[in-house]
Amino acid sequence: MKLSNLKNLQFFSQFTLKDVEDRLIITADFPKEYLKYHQLEDPFLYVVLYLRGSVFIKIIDEGSAQIYVPTRKEIEQETFNQIIQFAIKNAPQFKKYN
Repeated sequence: MKLSNLKNLQFFSQFTLKDVEDRLIITADFPKEYLKYHQLEDPFLYVVLYLRGSVFIKIIDEGSAQIYVPTRKEIEQETFNQIIQFAIKNAPQFKKYN
């Protein structure tokens, strides 16, 4: 099942490694079907933006202490872009590129 239709993205926390990466925790409203399919209770997005251009997205479930690492094919392109654009907007080292 592909991740799509994320709503209410909110910046929660970040960690910056100067000139290397920004790591962000982003909360969102996940679709109920997605939560049920992957047996997630209270998930949030853990996004790593590398200054050299790569991106890493994990879904961490606080409720069950599970870590889910979706592949790029498991996230709808529009949703992937939404997550990345939101992360870039809130990442300190990427503010100069906004």
